[in-house]
Amino acid sequence: MKILVTGVAGDIGIGIGRILRDCDFVEKLIGCDIHAEHMGNHIFDACTIVPRASSPDYLEALQALRVKVGFDAVVVTSEPELRFFSSRAGKSSPGHLPLVMANQASMETGFDKLKTAEFVAGLGQPAPWTGSVAVGDPVSYPCVLKSRFGAGSQGVYIVRDSKLSDAYRTLFPDYIWQEYMPDDDNEYTCGVYGCADGEVRTIIFRRRLVSGVTGYAELVQDEAIESLCVSVAKALNLRGSINIQLRLSARGPMIFEINPRFSSTVVFRHKMGFTDLLWSLQEQILGVKTSYKLLHPVGTKIYRAFDEVINP
Repeated sequence: MKILVTGVAGDIGIGIGRILRDCDFVEKLIGCDIHAEHMGNHIFDACTIVPRASSPDYLEALQALRVKVGFDAVVVTSEPELRFFSSRAGKSSPGHLPLVMANQASMETGFDKLKTAEFVAGLGQPAPWTGSVAVGDPVSYPCVLKSRFGAGSQGVYIVRDSKLSDAYRTLFPDYIWQEYMPDDDNEYTCGVYGCADGEVRTIIFRRRLVSGVTGYAELVQDEAIESLCVSVAKALNLRGSINIQLRLSARGPMIFEINPRFSSTVVFRHKMGFTDLLWSLQEQILGVKTSYKLLHPVGTKIYRAFDEVINP
């Protein structure tokens, strides 16, 4: 296969490139991003610059790149690009590009954090209280203030009293208030994959964030968390890979985000046997049935570090 990976300046795109670099069914690996100053140049066979997803020339650039290179699949990694393709659902095919990403229902729910909370509560599952900043005040303090549609851990604040609530409402009208769950030792990141035949596969890690990403993780087995993840996947009719983030509380596991994309944990999940990237390519593009075998025991610990590449 010839595979195009988007967003290769980011950690997810880089991780996906590292995985595909070692795959025997990959003939050529192409990366693209909005600039050229990134590590992808040392991982991919070739990298190119494309416009931002918000540009009117974005789709045309990908179509032209397909004519030039002849790639068989596009692995979409960045949220702006995923939102772009999600917004075109129901319209004519986006350039007939062979896209690898989660299904539409998962993206519509996961990209809206208020809708995510309402969706989880609608399943009869405990969920952190969540409300629109533009509509009303927080239920209680302290609470979390974050973008309703934003990505990652940037732009997330802890609000400890009501003194600045009116100011926040003026500055961040498209943000949400959310229940503050302070126990950092009980945060979990869960890989969830929906197979073409409806099977749901999960992998669960207790994690600790370092600079906004998972720096430490431990493979765990938890029936309550697994049951919750499967319920979410079934309700979304999940096809493809998503990432669920939650914390354990006295009320049980509480989901605070559903990320409808490959996770920054994609590499170490792959090394554990949860090869959701390869499953997506094999099922969505090749139509091949896949299987899941965990390669390491519960309790396995993962540590992530950064690396440097020197290019004289």
